Amino acid sequence: MNISKNQIKYIRSLGQQKFRKEHNTYVVEGIKNAAEWLMAGVPVEYLVATEDWLKSNLSLYIHLDRDQLLIATEADFEKISGFKTPNEVLLTVPVPEAPRNTDFSNQWVLVLDRVQDPGNMGTIIRTADWFGIRHIVCSPECVDIYNPKVVQSTMGSFLRVAVHTQDLYMFLETHKHIPSYAAVLGGQPLATLGQAPKGFIIMGNESKGISEEVQQLATTGITIPRIGEAESLNVSVATGIICHALIG
Repeated sequence: MNISKNQIKYIRSLGQQKFRKEHNTYVVEGIKNAAEWLMAGVPVEYLVATEDWLKSNLSLYIHLDRDQLLIATEADFEKISGFKTPNEVLLTVPVPEAPRNTDFSNQWVLVLDRVQDPGNMGTIIRTADWFGIRHIVCSPECVDIYNPKVVQSTMGSFLRVAVHTQDLYMFLETHKHIPSYAAVLGGQPLATLGQAPKGFIIMGNESKGISEEVQQLATTGITIPRIGEAESLNVSVATGIICHALIG
Protein backbone atom coordinates (compact mmCIF):
# COMPACT_ATOMS: atom_id res chain seq x y z
CA MET A 1 0.00 0.00 0.00
CA ASN A 2 1.02 3.60 -0.48
CA ILE A 3 2.66 5.34 2.45
CA SER A 4 0.28 7.65 4.34
CA LYS A 5 0.85 11.16 5.71
CA ASN A 6 0.78 9.81 9.26
CA GLN A 7 3.38 7.19 8.40
CA ILE A 8 5.59 9.85 6.81
CA LYS A 9 5.26 11.95 9.97
CA TYR A 10 6.07 8.92 12.13
CA ILE A 11 9.18 7.93 10.15
CA ARG A 12 10.45 11.52 10.10
CA SER A 13 10.09 11.65 13.87
CA LEU A 14 12.49 8.71 14.24
CA GLY A 15 15.28 11.04 13.19
CA GLN A 16 15.12 12.39 16.75
CA GLN A 17 16.40 10.43 19.71
CA LYS A 18 13.40 11.16 21.95
CA PHE A 19 11.01 9.63 19.43
CA ARG A 20 13.29 6.64 18.81
CA LYS A 21 13.14 6.00 22.55
CA GLU A 22 9.39 6.58 22.69
CA HIS A 23 8.67 4.11 19.88
CA ASN A 24 11.68 1.86 20.59
CA THR A 25 12.36 1.88 16.84
CA TYR A 26 15.14 3.11 14.56
CA VAL A 27 15.66 3.72 10.84
CA VAL A 28 17.89 1.82 8.40
CA GLU A 29 18.31 3.64 5.12
CA GLY A 30 19.97 2.76 1.83
CA ILE A 31 20.10 -0.12 -0.65
CA LYS A 32 23.12 -1.92 0.85
CA ASN A 33 22.07 -1.51 4.47
CA ALA A 34 18.48 -2.56 3.80
CA ALA A 35 19.71 -5.70 2.04
CA GLU A 36 22.04 -6.51 4.97
CA TRP A 37 19.23 -6.18 7.53
CA LEU A 38 16.69 -8.13 5.46
CA MET A 39 19.10 -10.97 4.69
CA ALA A 40 20.03 -11.18 8.38
CA GLY A 41 16.40 -11.87 9.25
CA VAL A 42 16.19 -8.93 11.67
CA PRO A 43 12.58 -8.15 12.72
CA VAL A 44 11.21 -5.28 10.63
CA GLU A 45 8.29 -2.97 11.34
CA TYR A 46 8.00 -1.33 7.89
CA LEU A 47 9.82 -1.63 4.59
CA VAL A 48 9.41 1.61 2.64
CA ALA A 49 10.50 1.51 -0.99
CA THR A 50 9.85 2.71 -4.50
CA GLU A 51 7.82 0.49 -6.80
CA ASP A 52 10.91 -0.17 -8.91
CA TRP A 53 12.91 -1.36 -5.90
CA LEU A 54 10.07 -3.65 -4.78
CA LYS A 55 9.77 -5.20 -8.25
CA SER A 56 13.52 -5.88 -8.44
CA ASN A 57 14.10 -7.25 -4.93
CA LEU A 58 11.22 -9.58 -4.12
CA SER A 59 13.56 -12.27 -2.75
CA LEU A 60 14.77 -9.92 -0.02
CA TYR A 61 11.37 -9.22 1.51
CA ILE A 62 9.25 -12.25 0.56
CA HIS A 63 9.09 -13.19 4.26
CA LEU A 64 7.34 -9.92 5.20
CA ASP A 65 3.57 -9.41 5.39
CA ARG A 66 1.86 -7.15 2.87
CA ASP A 67 0.89 -4.61 5.54
CA GLN A 68 4.59 -4.13 6.32
CA LEU A 69 5.30 -2.93 2.77
CA LEU A 70 4.87 0.77 2.05
CA ILE A 71 5.24 2.19 -1.46
CA ALA A 72 6.85 5.63 -1.57
CA THR A 73 7.57 8.09 -4.35
CA GLU A 74 10.74 10.13 -4.78
CA ALA A 75 8.87 13.07 -3.22
CA ASP A 76 7.94 10.91 -0.22
CA PHE A 77 11.57 9.91 0.28
CA GLU A 78 12.63 13.55 0.26
CA LYS A 79 10.31 14.02 3.24
CA ILE A 80 11.37 10.97 5.26
CA SER A 81 15.05 10.63 4.39
CA GLY A 82 17.67 11.80 6.87
CA PHE A 83 20.18 12.37 4.08
CA LYS A 84 20.75 15.01 1.42
CA THR A 85 20.45 12.43 -1.34
CA PRO A 86 17.40 10.27 -0.52
CA ASN A 87 17.57 6.54 -1.16
CA GLU A 88 14.92 4.29 -2.65
CA VAL A 89 14.49 1.94 0.31
CA LEU A 90 14.22 2.41 4.05
CA LEU A 91 13.38 0.16 7.00
CA THR A 92 11.98 0.92 10.41
CA VAL A 93 13.30 -1.65 12.87
CA PRO A 94 12.44 -2.40 16.52
CA VAL A 95 15.34 -1.82 18.92
CA PRO A 96 16.50 -5.24 20.20
CA GLU A 97 16.71 -6.03 23.89
CA ALA A 98 19.95 -4.90 25.52
CA PRO A 99 22.55 -7.67 25.89
CA ARG A 100 22.66 -9.16 29.38
CA ASN A 101 25.08 -11.16 31.51
CA THR A 102 27.87 -11.03 28.93
CA ASP A 103 31.17 -12.69 29.79
CA PHE A 104 33.82 -10.19 28.68
CA SER A 105 36.81 -12.27 29.75
CA ASN A 106 39.44 -13.60 27.33
CA GLN A 107 38.42 -11.36 24.45
CA TRP A 108 39.09 -7.88 23.13
CA VAL A 109 36.36 -5.34 23.96
CA LEU A 110 36.21 -1.66 22.98
CA VAL A 111 35.21 0.72 25.78
CA LEU A 112 34.15 4.21 24.65
CA ASP A 113 34.08 7.18 26.99
CA ARG A 114 31.80 9.99 25.70
CA VAL A 115 32.41 9.50 21.96
CA GLN A 116 29.87 11.92 20.51
CA ASP A 117 30.33 12.19 16.74
CA PRO A 118 28.00 9.84 14.79
CA GLY A 119 30.57 9.33 12.02
CA ASN A 120 33.25 8.35 14.53
CA MET A 121 30.91 5.95 16.29
CA GLY A 122 29.90 4.28 13.03
CA THR A 123 33.54 3.94 11.93
CA ILE A 124 34.52 2.47 15.31
CA ILE A 125 31.75 -0.13 15.04
CA ARG A 126 33.00 -1.09 11.56
CA THR A 127 36.57 -1.23 12.88
CA ALA A 128 35.47 -3.54 15.69
CA ASP A 129 33.80 -5.83 13.16
CA TRP A 130 36.95 -5.85 10.98
CA PHE A 131 39.13 -6.95 13.89
CA GLY A 132 36.65 -9.54 15.17
CA ILE A 133 35.63 -7.55 18.24
CA ARG A 134 32.11 -8.60 19.17
CA HIS A 135 31.37 -6.16 22.02
CA ILE A 136 31.58 -2.40 22.54
CA VAL A 137 30.78 -0.82 25.90
CA CYS A 138 29.69 2.85 25.72
CA SER A 139 29.29 5.41 28.47
CA PRO A 140 25.77 6.92 28.70
CA GLU A 141 27.18 10.18 27.31
CA CYS A 142 28.13 8.59 23.97
CA VAL A 143 26.13 9.41 20.85
CA ASP A 144 22.98 7.31 20.45
CA ILE A 145 24.00 4.27 18.41
CA TYR A 146 20.57 4.31 16.73
CA ASN A 147 21.22 7.76 15.29
CA PRO A 148 20.58 7.31 11.52
CA LYS A 149 24.09 8.57 10.69
CA VAL A 150 25.64 5.97 12.99
CA VAL A 151 23.54 3.16 11.50
CA GLN A 152 24.31 4.32 7.95
CA SER A 153 28.06 4.53 8.46
CA THR A 154 28.37 1.04 9.99
CA MET A 155 27.46 -0.56 6.63
CA GLY A 156 26.05 -3.70 8.25
CA SER A 157 28.67 -4.13 10.97
CA PHE A 158 25.93 -2.87 13.30
CA LEU A 159 24.39 -6.35 13.09
CA ARG A 160 27.56 -8.18 14.15
CA VAL A 161 28.77 -6.05 17.07
CA ALA A 162 26.81 -5.86 20.33
CA VAL A 163 26.85 -2.39 21.89
CA HIS A 164 26.27 -2.09 25.65
CA THR A 165 25.61 1.15 27.54
CA GLN A 166 27.13 1.18 31.03
CA ASP A 167 28.46 3.54 33.67
CA LEU A 168 32.15 3.04 32.86
CA TYR A 169 33.42 3.51 36.40
CA MET A 170 31.08 0.80 37.70
CA PHE A 171 31.77 -1.40 34.69
CA LEU A 172 35.56 -1.27 35.10
CA GLU A 173 35.28 -1.73 38.86
CA THR A 174 33.15 -4.84 38.33
CA HIS A 175 35.61 -6.21 35.74
CA LYS A 176 38.89 -5.09 37.32
CA HIS A 177 40.25 -8.63 36.94
CA ILE A 178 40.34 -8.01 33.16
CA PRO A 179 43.32 -6.03 31.73
CA SER A 180 42.42 -2.58 30.41
CA TYR A 181 44.38 -0.32 28.08
CA ALA A 182 43.57 3.39 28.09
CA ALA A 183 44.60 5.51 25.07
CA VAL A 184 46.26 8.54 26.68
CA LEU A 185 49.04 11.00 25.93
CA GLY A 186 52.21 9.93 27.68
CA GLY A 187 51.18 6.29 27.89
CA GLN A 188 53.32 3.27 27.06
CA PRO A 189 54.20 3.19 23.32
CA LEU A 190 52.25 0.48 21.52
CA ALA A 191 55.39 -1.13 20.09
CA THR A 192 56.71 -1.89 23.58
CA LEU A 193 53.66 -3.86 24.74
CA GLY A 194 54.56 -7.14 23.06
CA GLN A 195 51.86 -9.82 23.20
CA ALA A 196 49.42 -8.02 25.49
CA PRO A 197 46.75 -10.11 27.28
CA LYS A 198 43.24 -9.65 25.88
CA GLY A 199 41.09 -7.08 27.59
CA PHE A 200 39.46 -3.66 27.29
CA ILE A 201 40.68 -1.00 24.85
CA ILE A 202 39.48 2.33 26.26
CA MET A 203 39.05 5.28 23.89
CA GLY A 204 37.96 8.77 24.90
CA ASN A 205 36.00 11.81 23.83
CA GLU A 206 37.01 13.61 20.64
CA SER A 207 38.28 16.72 22.46
CA LYS A 208 38.56 15.78 26.15
CA GLY A 209 39.90 12.25 25.93
CA ILE A 210 39.25 9.73 28.70
CA SER A 211 37.87 11.06 31.98
CA GLU A 212 40.22 11.09 34.97
CA GLU A 213 38.15 8.61 36.97
CA VAL A 214 38.14 6.10 34.11
CA GLN A 215 41.89 6.56 33.54
CA GLN A 216 42.54 5.73 37.18
CA LEU A 217 40.90 2.33 36.77
CA ALA A 218 42.88 1.37 33.66
CA THR A 219 45.60 -1.23 34.02
CA THR A 220 47.89 0.37 31.43
CA GLY A 221 48.06 3.71 29.66
CA ILE A 222 49.00 3.32 25.99
CA THR A 223 49.86 5.80 23.28
CA ILE A 224 50.53 6.03 19.55
CA PRO A 225 53.94 7.76 19.27
CA ARG A 226 53.77 11.05 17.38
CA ILE A 227 56.31 11.64 14.61
CA GLY A 228 54.90 14.79 13.00
CA GLU A 229 53.34 17.98 14.36
CA ALA A 230 49.61 17.14 14.54
CA GLU A 231 48.12 17.94 17.93
CA SER A 232 45.95 14.81 18.06
CA LEU A 233 44.48 11.90 16.11
CA ASN A 234 40.82 11.41 15.24
CA VAL A 235 39.40 8.89 17.73
CA SER A 236 38.19 6.47 15.06
CA VAL A 237 41.59 6.56 13.30
CA ALA A 238 43.37 6.03 16.62
CA THR A 239 41.06 3.10 17.40
CA GLY A 240 42.01 1.41 14.12
CA ILE A 241 45.74 1.87 14.75
CA ILE A 242 45.51 0.52 18.30
CA CYS A 243 43.37 -2.45 17.25
CA HIS A 244 45.91 -3.31 14.55
CA ALA A 245 48.80 -3.08 17.03
CA LEU A 246 47.13 -5.18 19.72
CA ILE A 247 45.12 -7.63 17.63
CA GLY A 248 46.15 -7.52 13.98
